[in-house]
Amino acid sequence: MKYICLAVAWAVALAAGTAGAATDFRQGNIEKNTTWTLDKHPYYIQGDVHILNGATLTIEAGVEVRFYEVQGTGGYEDGAELVVKNGSLVTNGKSGMPVTFTSANRVKKVGDWGAIVVYGSNQVILENAVIEYATNGLRFDRTTSSGASRSSFAGTRIRNCLKCGVYAYNAAVNLYHVSVERNVDSGVKTSGNNCRVTASYCDINNNYGMYNFYNDSANNVEATSCWWGTTVPNLIEMRIYDKKDNPTRGAVDYTPYLTRPWREGGGVTNYSTGFLKSLFK
Repeated sequence: MKYICLAVAWAVALAAGTAGAATDFRQGNIEKNTTWTLDKHPYYIQGDVHILNGATLTIEAGVEVRFYEVQGTGGYEDGAELVVKNGSLVTNGKSGMPVTFTSANRVKKVGDWGAIVVYGSNQVILENAVIEYATNGLRFDRTTSSGASRSSFAGTRIRNCLKCGVYAYNAAVNLYHVSVERNVDSGVKTSGNNCRVTASYCDINNNYGMYNFYNDSANNVEATSCWWGTTVPNLIEMRIYDKKDNPTRGAVDYTPYLTRPWREGGGVTNYSTGFLKSLFK
């Protein structure tokens, strides 16, 4: 893959009104351990960037990674992507100083870029990150249980994405302390018959499509102790697609659930009557 000319990229960034005082442009592969530092941010990505050869990309707190709006990259999604193909991605975000993955456009809109893609058994630690204005915020493709057990997404917010905040295809995924809100299609979506997804103490609510959670997998999902935007079971169920809607799909067990967002210290409800999705297990 050809690297863009820095001078041309700088001119484009200036024209778009996106260039900062210290700007770095990235495209191509990362094949050795690399750190993206605050003093050189923002980092701009045009095209697909793959983490390969067992390398680790570490991103410091406060760094912004901005993706140019491009088409026809031939990746997992239409648009620029950061793909963890054979290596690790680590963000060292802090509360109030997150690592932000966003659009490079002055006027941002949903679907400006592709996704952060995690493949296979690779480790991804996104601590206090923000992912916004992508097509799919986090896309997991055939991730393994060993990779999922070594990965963490605590404190991460995924919002304003064109399709889903989290999309899992035949993937093992463990979500904890993740906020998935204001995404156009659905909040979390599973696909394929080999999905093993769990979610706990997550805020999965206020997504604009019909469903906050869309289980298009034959496997059951445990999504307990989450905040769904309401404490009314029927309203929670209306925004979950699973075995109740299609008998070939797995059930989503959402009880017990939180009484308010986990970020606000939401407690677990004792509500145990009414329709329980776990009855379908």
